[in-house]
Parts: sequence; C-alpha cells; structure tokens
Amino acid sequence: MTAAPPIPIENIYYLFCYAWNRFEEAQSIPLGGTQSPDLPNLLGRVLLHGTRALLRRGLDRAFQNCSDEIATVRGHIDIGASLRLKSQKVRRLACEFDELSHDLLHNQIIKASLRRIARAQTIDTKLSHELVMTAQRMPDVSDIWLERSAFARVQLHRNNAYYDIILKVAELAYDCLLPDPSGAGYAFHDILRDEGKMARVFEDFVRNFYRAEQCEFAVNPLAIRWDALELTTTGVGRLPSMIVDIYLRSPNRRLIIDTKYYARALQQSLYGSESFQSGNLYQLFAYLKNAASDPAFAKCEGMLLYPQVGRGMRECFKLQGQSVTIATINLAQPWQQISSDLLSLLMPLPQTAEATASPG
Repeated sequence: MTAAPPIPIENIYYLFCYAWNRFEEAQSIPLGGTQSPDLPNLLGRVLLHGTRALLRRGLDRAFQNCSDEIATVRGHIDIGASLRLKSQKVRRLACEFDELSHDLLHNQIIKASLRRIARAQTIDTKLSHELVMTAQRMPDVSDIWLERSAFARVQLHRNNAYYDIILKVAELAYDCLLPDPSGAGYAFHDILRDEGKMARVFEDFVRNFYRAEQCEFAVNPLAIRWDALELTTTGVGRLPSMIVDIYLRSPNRRLIIDTKYYARALQQSLYGSESFQSGNLYQLFAYLKNAASDPAFAKCEGMLLYPQVGRGMRECFKLQGQSVTIATINLAQPWQQISSDLLSLLMPLPQTAEATASPG
C-alpha cells in the first residue's frame, strides 16, 4: 500500500486475531491498562500477560530422551559407553532414559520471543524489564536463536492447544521486528505496508468475522467453473481456477465477497475523474456471470470490500442482471462500530431487496 490507513494499534491486533480464528481466546488476554504507542509495545504486553498465564497454569511438559552418566541403573544401559567408563575406573554407568521436561520447542520460542521483543528500540523501559524478568522464570527452558522456521516446526495437540494464540502473537512480533544494522536491538517493521501479507489477513479477517458473528449465512469455500466449451484438444494450458475469497449462503440469498486491501478503492482516469478499480470489478463480474450458469446462482450477489481511506462508500448496481455492491469498512473507528458496520453490509438495501424463492 502506498498509504496505510491510520488503524489504531488495538484494532490491528483484533484484525489479526480474527484472521487467526482466535478472537475469543485473544479476549481472555488483557491488553494492559495503558494505550500502547506502537505494535511492538502492544504485542509485548500481550506476550507478557499470556506467558504469565502459562506460568501460573504450568508450562507444558513432555518426555524427552536423555543420556547421562549416573551411579545407578536408569532406563537403558549404553554398554559401549559404560565399558569405556569402567576402563577409566569411573564408577558410573552410561544410561539412556526418558524424562519429563519443559525444554520443548514451543516453550523455547516463547522465551526467545520475550527476550527479542524486550530489545526492540521503541519498547517501553518498564515493559522491557518485565519481559526479561518473565523469561528468567523459565530457567529449565533452553535459550535458542529464534528463526522463522521454528514456528512451522511446532506441533500442538489437544492437550496443549492453548499455546496456539501465544505462538501466533510471538510470530507476529517476529515479523514486526528486524535486526538493527548497528546490532543495537531490533527495529520496528511496519507490516501494514506489506500489501501481500495484509491482503491475506484482511480476507481471513472478514471471512472469520462473518463465520463467528452472524448466523443467517453459512460461510463456505467456493470454486466456480467457467461457463465454457472446449473447442480445441491440444492439451496445452487450461483455464485458471476461480476461487472465491468469501462465499455466504442462506436459504434465500447467495453472496460472493471479494476483498481488496488497497490504499484507494477508486482509480484516477487520464482526465482527472475517478472511477472504480476496473480490474477488481471485471474479476467480480466474471465470478458472477460464470456462476450464473448454475440455476442455483441465478440471483447471486457480489461485493467488493475495501478498507476505508477517506470517505466511506457503499454503491450498488445492477450489471446485466447481477447485483453488485462496492463498499468500504472503516478500520480506524472503535471496534464495536467496525463489527456493526460489517454486519450491516449483509443487509440488502431497500431499493434492491427482492422477495426471491429459495435458490436450492
């Protein structure tokens, strides 16, 4: 994006929590009594309170294979190593055994994340100290050099699934902080300017919000087949897949939503006038026209949804019989209003509402 919308820090966090499909769990972690000046401070507070909750609950443990030279038999005796000890007149046995340990990868990531975010250049001094002190409460967890690949290697299960939200916060904090070239800590990287990442987050946020916060529509995946007849059989290439961002279905309505995370919902013409983004509109229209080849989608509606920059917008059209809405959502307003506005987008406008039979 060329100009990121001025989204409050807390709203950015909620946006990601919905995208992770972990909003209810995130609400159980306090954000702190004071407003955070930037995302690293907010994530630092969330990570601090989340880790303290884990420590009160007890860090996850699992059996790990250990080897040691001990005075009594434990587990399996390593015969070769034990004979070498005997030849050196050491009165001990080399044994391999399983032992319950907190030194697991997900605990190592959390400890490393606490120390990493404590070194962010913009982090509050008091918060930095609390992060370091909390990391010190994990003495039996190894210190690791945190790399992004570590997050993908974590394997959670039903008994430790409560780690998921904390690990996602730690991963977001990792993405927000880049090593400073001078070696003095970590500098803040504004992820809102990463158009590709934020486009995926915005899409997942809208999809999971509608899945969680309303019950009129079912939220399903949808792949649309081209209304096409193959005239050649050379076998070279094929028509691209049409995978819809968000598809909502109720007994009386079907709605395709295509989300776009752009700085501007309008484009400038050569003569200075503004129009809707043509490529986005063509894409949505292609979805609707090809879906309409199935009678169940004959009256399917379409919506282009953008984050609001400048004035708000909700414009509706009938394009060759297809209902199309182009709308924005203001992410800079209080979260309750964001929720209300998103739900209101699902209500048909009075001038376009039609009594229709069930599409089947």
